[in-house]
Amino acid sequence: MKVYISADIEGIWGVVSRKHIAGESGDYLRARKLMTQEVNLVCEELFRNGVREIVVNDSHGPMDNIIIEDLNPDVSLISGYPKDLSMMDGIDETFDCAMLIGYHPKAGTEQGIFDHTYSGRIVSKLTINGEEVGESGLNALVAGHFGVPVVLVAGDNKVTWDVKKEIGDIETVAVKDTISRYCAKNLPYNKLKKSYQEAVAKAVNNIEKYPIKKHNSPLILQLEFFQSVMVDKANSLPQVRKLDSKTVEFHAKDPVELYKLFRALVTLASGVL
Repeated sequence: MKVYISADIEGIWGVVSRKHIAGESGDYLRARKLMTQEVNLVCEELFRNGVREIVVNDSHGPMDNIIIEDLNPDVSLISGYPKDLSMMDGIDETFDCAMLIGYHPKAGTEQGIFDHTYSGRIVSKLTINGEEVGESGLNALVAGHFGVPVVLVAGDNKVTWDVKKEIGDIETVAVKDTISRYCAKNLPYNKLKKSYQEAVAKAVNNIEKYPIKKHNSPLILQLEFFQSVMVDKANSLPQVRKLDSKTVEFHAKDPVELYKLFRALVTLASGVL
């Protein structure tokens, strides 16, 4: 069995402060260690349940957060930026399932830890064929394009609620309960380990029961920005149609095309910050 893991940092156990997610401080290094530790915890359980191959894609910020020398030596790591499929780089039809670890809730989630969708200063709301999604739902759609089900999502309790709507009845691990955007009650570590033991075992031993996220073609994406000037930048692409002062729309033939164009729009909009 071959498993794909996309790992973000905001939803990692113990990560709550802005100092934890970027910068030069020792707090960011600690968070990177916690991220590596949690990914190792998942991989240990995967191997225990008969998985033969694991590929981990570092999916936060500069995408070089996981400390490779501390990573399980039997795991492959995709590290660095830019990457063609960003948070889902490396996914293809050879994987039996995918897991999203360290994830956070979508933009606008009340009291969600670091709530945002790809870029906290740019994306206000993202909908695909009328369904509002965050990073979990969008990335599950990309996995679904290759016939790969997302079987487990871990992060704060708000994102584990989100994925039940965005993906379906899959396994989740809530590593912390949110109190505010920068505050959470973290699980005791021993309970965290037990939660992963149970969730991973269920996920890899029942892959056929989990939904593969799909949408009917054409895919229609609507992207609401935080600033109207961002629409002006996005509207320079011929595929894009302006809906109002903060929202654009485009059609895509498949999730990969949609994903790449969405990321291009975010990059264009970032030029006005």
